[in-house]
Amino acid sequence: MAAKFSAPSSGRALTASIGKNTLFGVGGNLVHILARIIVVPVMIRHLGLDGYGIWAVLMSIAAYITLGGSGVKSAFQKYVAEATGTGDYDRASRLLSTGTFAVLALSLVVLVPLAIFAHSLAVAVGVPKNFLIPATRGIEFLSITAIVANVSQTYQSILMGAHRIDLREKLNVVLDLLNAAAIVILLEAGFGLFSMVAAYCAYQLACGVLWYIYARRILPDVRLAPSLVTRSVVKELVRFGGSYQLVAMLELLYAAILPVAILKFFGANAAGVFALAARLVSFATLIQGSYLQAILSGGSLVYASGSAEQINAFIVKSFKAMAVLSVLPLAFIALYGAKIAFVWTGKTAPFLEGAVCLLCAGSVCRSLSSLFRVLYRVSGGAVMDNAQLLLGLGVALALWPFAAKIGFYGLVGGVNVVGQFLGLILMAASLSFRFKGFSASTLAPTLLRFCIAAAVILGASVVALYLRLSWGINPRVLDSIRLVTAGGISLLVAVPALLVTGSVSRSEARTMLNSVSRKFASPG
Repeated sequence: MAAKFSAPSSGRALTASIGKNTLFGVGGNLVHILARIIVVPVMIRHLGLDGYGIWAVLMSIAAYITLGGSGVKSAFQKYVAEATGTGDYDRASRLLSTGTFAVLALSLVVLVPLAIFAHSLAVAVGVPKNFLIPATRGIEFLSITAIVANVSQTYQSILMGAHRIDLREKLNVVLDLLNAAAIVILLEAGFGLFSMVAAYCAYQLACGVLWYIYARRILPDVRLAPSLVTRSVVKELVRFGGSYQLVAMLELLYAAILPVAILKFFGANAAGVFALAARLVSFATLIQGSYLQAILSGGSLVYASGSAEQINAFIVKSFKAMAVLSVLPLAFIALYGAKIAFVWTGKTAPFLEGAVCLLCAGSVCRSLSSLFRVLYRVSGGAVMDNAQLLLGLGVALALWPFAAKIGFYGLVGGVNVVGQFLGLILMAASLSFRFKGFSASTLAPTLLRFCIAAAVILGASVVALYLRLSWGINPRVLDSIRLVTAGGISLLVAVPALLVTGSVSRSEARTMLNSVSRKFASPG
């Protein structure tokens, strides 16, 4: 049966599709940010920074054991996106069915023993005794839930490969809000850490059910069935899908090293401070995930065209957009992060301001290297992105024995900043090798212009720090007023600064503003 789905057929349609999906991703992530803004202070109030640090470590474990989450899901998305262009849905169905069966088998082999030995893992990562029982039960529930989640992720890949990231985001908005509400209600009712894990597991299962329903409606010609499991696609899955999964596992392991190491060497309170800093920085990078998913689908279609000129133009435009989404918001968080944390949670803590700055610096490198990694994968590459993450892991493992000596800042700076910067250099060189006529070094002046623009914008916003009010006022309220003023100044200065520094052209600025205005002006 021929599919009733039509992929974007022109460059303009493709740009519109990427813009639409990214904007819906932005909207979904704004709701996610709002939910976290409400939930995190409640967590800290009921569990303390110690408990919040344990929760962050549990979420790191949850991310890592979702074996089908980032890696195979991205590979499956690419297979579906290619099928929407070629019409070969049978091949996509064989690839996804075989790959999903492999994910299920791997999940059972790994996660059932993990659930059995959950207590040993909790002790090994340094969970304090007062949190040991709920943490152990949490790991057990997360392990079993991850088996189902790993399989259901395939249906999310079908939606994204069908260029319906917008629909995925709508579903996530509803479930995000319900999950946040459940956590707040449970904590206010006197339940603790384990109740939060139970709510998160219910959220994961609900996501899987909805992805299945809508994937079957949107693109029924891509099917999962035991009869479609075949050896003929194993080589392709191992070469491309398997290497995608390896990238995801290495990336998650790299991300998990810092919270686990900080908990082990510096205690639960330091882990809570780091988790709070990481949450602040994540607010500035949430939008990027939606953008990269849109780039993966759209880039696959551009690469299939075979036009070197179109491909190189696509890379440059993608880089500029990522610079807007990374350099500017991360610079703002680096400067005002400690004040935001105080207004948000009422907490001040040593190491917080330095941790935020170091995480922001590393996140700029990570954001750009993530874009390069997606573009590298679009070209069919399957080696150097693994090498990049192995390089970062090598830095982290080399510093692990010296963590107590180099201290909190030394560990965070070494693993997050040095490791991410070296990875960025490696992926830039790899991208230059993969695409003929393209050199990543030509992007350096563009990045420099964005950094200058960020300095101009933040320099203007610093005026807000000198705001004084003659009447007595709560310090958190005063800092709130200062932050709102700083944000308003930054928004007013942003477009002129980007234009004056040459970061974007007038036509590019007009396109971005028109895209946003159309999104908010549309009735649906």
